[in-house]
Parts: sequence; C-alpha cells; structure tokens
Amino acid sequence: MQRPAAILDSAGEVVEKAMVVFHPGPRSYTGEDVAEISCHGNPLLVDALMGVIGATGLARIADRGEFTKRAYLSGKMDLAQAEAVGALISAESACGIDMARSLLAGDLSGRIKGLGDELLGIISGIEASFLTDDAVYDTAAFSQAVGAVIREIDSLLAHGDSAPKRYAGIVTTIAGLPNAGKSSLFNAILGYPRAIVHQESGTTRDIISERLVFSGVDFLFHDTAGIRETASGPEKTGIQKTMDILRQSHLVLYVVDACRGLTSEDEPWLNLGEKTIVVMNKADLLSRPRFGVQGERAWVSAKYRTGVDELMDAVSCLFPLGQPGVFLGRHTYLLSRAREYLAHCLAALDDGMTPDVLVLDLKTALESLREIAGDSVGRDVLESIFSAFCIGK
Repeated sequence: MQRPAAILDSAGEVVEKAMVVFHPGPRSYTGEDVAEISCHGNPLLVDALMGVIGATGLARIADRGEFTKRAYLSGKMDLAQAEAVGALISAESACGIDMARSLLAGDLSGRIKGLGDELLGIISGIEASFLTDDAVYDTAAFSQAVGAVIREIDSLLAHGDSAPKRYAGIVTTIAGLPNAGKSSLFNAILGYPRAIVHQESGTTRDIISERLVFSGVDFLFHDTAGIRETASGPEKTGIQKTMDILRQSHLVLYVVDACRGLTSEDEPWLNLGEKTIVVMNKADLLSRPRFGVQGERAWVSAKYRTGVDELMDAVSCLFPLGQPGVFLGRHTYLLSRAREYLAHCLAALDDGMTPDVLVLDLKTALESLREIAGDSVGRDVLESIFSAFCIGK
C-alpha cells in the first residue's frame, strides 16, 4: 500500500504530503520516464509545491499540449490521435466525445493508412514499368484502382459539413414575433418550465440556453426575445442578441401564432439560419385544430405539448447520426486536397498523359494523406495544433 511522501523545501520544511507515482518509459503516456504527483487541490499548496520543484532547476512548467506532443514525437500515437486528445478534452457534447474517442482509438488513422498503402502500391506499379522500355501499363486497371481510392475518400468526406456541427452540438434558435409562444415551445421541448411565460409581450429580453440530447444528437437550444422593429430599451438589446444568434444557427424554429398565420412582419426574419422550420403554434385554437409536420412547417400546441414530439422527430431527421468520417478542419482539408490531385490524375490519364506525369499527382496525394498521421509535418503545423491544448496535456 502506498503512503504519502513528504515533500520538503530547501530549508527542510514539509511543504505538502503527496502521492508520487513513477511511470517508467516507454510504457508511460509520453514514452519517457514520468513522475506523477497528486496533492491537495488548494491553489496555495499547488503553487508552493510548484515553487519547490522549480527551485531544483530540474523541471519547468510544461507548454500547452507538451505531454501529448512528446507522446506523438516518441511514436506513442500518430498526429491524428494526438489531435483527438485535444478534441476529447474540448468536446461539449456526448456525440463529440464519441467522435473524439473514435479518432483517438485510431479508426481514422487505420483507414488513412489503408488508403496510403493502396496509393503506394499504384505508384510502385507505375515505377516498375519504367524499368522495361517496351512495358505497357494497364490504364484500365490504373483508373479503377485510383477510382477506388477516390470513393473511399468520398466516404470519409461524406459528412464533412454535418460532422463538425454534431461534434459541437446543433445550434438551434427559437425565434419569432412577440407572443407567438416561443418560451412555451422552449419549455415544451425541454419538458420543464425553464423560461418565464407571460401574456405580456417582451417578457424574454435575454437569450436562455439549454442543451438537450435527442435521438443521440446534441442540440443547443436558445430561447430568444420576440422580434419587432419598434422595440426600444432593454427589449431592443435583446432583439439584437436574437439577430446575432440567428445568423450563427444551424437550425431556426420560427414560431408563428397559428391563428394569425404568417404575415409580412415575419418575412424579414425567415431563413436567417442555415435551416428553418416554421412552427405554427397554438394550433389547438384553430377552428379545425391540426397537428403534425408537413414539409417545412410543423403544427403544434406548446401549451398542451401536442405535436412537439413530431416536431422533434422532424428536427432529428435533419441531422441524422450516420457515421461521420472526419470532423476536424485539418483532416478535411488534407483529404480534399488528396482527392483533388487524384481527380486531376484521372483527367490527365484521359488526356493521354504518360505514366511519369501521373506519378507526380499520385505522390502529392500520398503526401497529403501521410500528413494527416503526421509524416513530414512542419514545425509550424505542430505548434499550431498543440498550442490549442490546455496546460497539463
């Protein structure tokens, strides 16, 4: 059984009693010899302990991401997996955590390695044909092989637009004219009275936000101030905040009083987000009540929570789970660049270019794929990646 170790200052006084664990390389996180010190969480004690360690001259404060950077440099993980550590720490959604875990486990790295091996085999086949003057390269087989690599890259990029949103959470804003029932809908979706509901217009003057997981997808819902051009004072400030968040939204649920219907007052505020569903609220008050979803319109009664489940089903269909290939911008860029060179290679083949010219595009595509794993990556790229990490990782 381990016992706390007394850590002394230069005068021999006990600064703290802490647990010290030695992790010998190469089986440690970084692949190097590492000592882990666990002390009480009081910031004053931590500062005193760091002062004692620093005074020895044998250690310094780690840079951002330095431990993971050392793990990458020592071959404990490739660069894509190192980026996954940062993504795992920064994830704010359950879906984002799953995506980062998959990346850390090497799922993307394995597929990229397979693609690299395929390209290397194609390149080797072409270069081998250079050894014989009368060798004839099978252009049909070449085109088929390169096409297969392009299709695999396409499958990785298929969710390139939605994957980053799923990682961070779908920004969903509930907006509309005053007294349309936005806060009532917000409460109905959440399942509890989070926002104040009142018949007086202008009740909501600030943005109220809550996260909700629905059908496995994380949504960040915003309840906003009712929009009208004649507002003033605090209400006007709230409306400006509404406009700002609308332009950042992946989805807008635009709420309309069903008894009033869409009017010219609504027109300027529609379609400000990437996607919009018009929610006809208070449908229970219609002479012929109707509920459900038809196209880009949903008919609900937020007061009685009728039709809300159907609305949320429609929302989840807009952002299906699927299997995202990549969600980090660097990976998307490099895969897209590799695909571009491969497509150029096939076009050059159709134009009758000789194999030695085709190899240049293939090698550039291969370099792009290898850069994802961290092969031949510049120092500036590494600094950019790891500077986004927190201290301690």
